[in-house]
Amino acid sequence: MEDAKPRRVSDLLREGFDGFSRSQKAIARYIIDHLEEVGYLSAEELGRKGATSSSTVVRFAQSLGFVGYPELQKAARDEYRLGATARPVMHDDQLGFSIEEDILTRSLKTDALSLEETISKNTLERFNRAAHYLAEAKQVLVVGMHEASVVAQHASYVFELLGIPCLAVTDSTESNVARLSRLGKGDLLLAVGFRRAHSVTISFAEKAEEQGATVMVITDNSLSELADKGDLTLYADIDSTFFAHSLVGPISLVSALAAAIYSQDRDLYDSRVRAVRDRAAESGWLR
Repeated sequence: MEDAKPRRVSDLLREGFDGFSRSQKAIARYIIDHLEEVGYLSAEELGRKGATSSSTVVRFAQSLGFVGYPELQKAARDEYRLGATARPVMHDDQLGFSIEEDILTRSLKTDALSLEETISKNTLERFNRAAHYLAEAKQVLVVGMHEASVVAQHASYVFELLGIPCLAVTDSTESNVARLSRLGKGDLLLAVGFRRAHSVTISFAEKAEEQGATVMVITDNSLSELADKGDLTLYADIDSTFFAHSLVGPISLVSALAAAIYSQDRDLYDSRVRAVRDRAAESGWLR
């Protein structure tokens, strides 16, 4: 590949995914979901992960334009090292900060880049449609497991303040399965999950769709198993500079949806929020 025009491995996989064979798709999904590992896996090890052979992995790397698998490995390492799983490959001098910069500055500037990427991943038409679905829903169930549970809880908080009946589901207890079973036409399930996404979140989305509820998805990439489970999908970048994913993108996306709903009738939503906060202040809950 030409050094003058570096390409992200994840971009190459997304662009060619529909034309891949079944075994190539399995390899592609594993690379997308485990970019941090791929740079250190042998062709044989990656083949086992994708339930295929090392020779298939080598041929796949070559079909993407790499001389061989080692070049694919290096590209994957570089992409992950730069925290660029969802944005164009950039060198340190293009990131707006130096590699020696303190961790506070570097982390927050990376989050700023993550927010820019979240904006670029979503069209205004799709975003406005999502806000409309939420505003019109009779009730909303927000499902998010593990790290996505933070996003689900934030969504429940802001939507409830606006007067939209909303509950965060962060486990698969019987009570939550019962709530899922009552969803139907006019209700909405918002499924939040990243990378491959949690199997419980995926199953909740599939069941809600079967029952006639509207299903919305927030995920980080189009190859996620959750991405095609909804009537509408929004994307949020989750890259960070350390071991845990950043939730700045998805939390900000949820806040933006709440702001869009609020802007449709400020007087109405102001009165709802004020009623809640006045009642809480009178009861002493806010003390």
